[in-house]
Amino acid sequence: MRRFLLAKRDARDGSAMTKELVWVTRTDPFNRLTAKRLAGAGYDPLSAPALRVVAMPARPLTAVPDALVFTSLNGVRMHRFSPALANLPVFAVGDHSARFARGRGYSRVTSAAGNIADLCGAIRLGLNAPAEILHVGAVSPAGNLAAMLGSSYRVRRLPVYDIEESDPRDLEWIAGRLEAIGHIIVHSPRAGRHVARWLGADMPDWTGVAHCISPAAAEPFRALPRITARISHRPDERSLLSALVENRRQGSSIAAAAHGFDRSGGCRQVRMVESGHA
Repeated sequence: MRRFLLAKRDARDGSAMTKELVWVTRTDPFNRLTAKRLAGAGYDPLSAPALRVVAMPARPLTAVPDALVFTSLNGVRMHRFSPALANLPVFAVGDHSARFARGRGYSRVTSAAGNIADLCGAIRLGLNAPAEILHVGAVSPAGNLAAMLGSSYRVRRLPVYDIEESDPRDLEWIAGRLEAIGHIIVHSPRAGRHVARWLGADMPDWTGVAHCISPAAAEPFRALPRITARISHRPDERSLLSALVENRRQGSSIAAAAHGFDRSGGCRQVRMVESGHA
């Protein structure tokens, strides 16, 4: 019995020692979801958003459009739902944004399950032209939806939030732990620019891995040759975190086998869901 208890304690201690620190730079409150998923996979997440979302004053609708388009999860969250719009066709950039829109009360939601180019394709397939579209999103969106769709669709923009970079002083506590952090999760190009700029100024010798949701999010890290930038296969959180989760599962199986505990058959599967890019 004593031998079993010692082995169990050693296994628990070994697992704690190998728990890796991950810096989650995603905006609040969705950074909490990312942190929860990473913790479920065996990592030790540290949430320090690189950007913050600022709500814009609500502007009343002067006319009901033919369709609504959401290019980010925050666009859905920050837009006040109106029952008059509940039955309009809604096009969301990703699955998570689409689920959020359905939860708010929209009944005809289509997910593009990708990026803004995929979104334009979904709109062309699902909405006959000519049509008037209300694009709900950030003050400075990542792509020009009107230009990409062309003149067959009239796009009106409704900014419901702005994005601001976090004060570098809010990241000082991260600097004190950065030597122990092996991974950084980056959900947007602007977050990538802010994080890379901060690392270059404060921690240029950091040698970890930046996991980026898109090539544009990874681009700023090219100026920091000691950092490895990995790009998600698709612009969604499931793809972004999949490599980390799989590596952790493999490491846990190896560690368990080394301690004489084969838990691979009972390993809880962690399902990742798609996120917006902000």
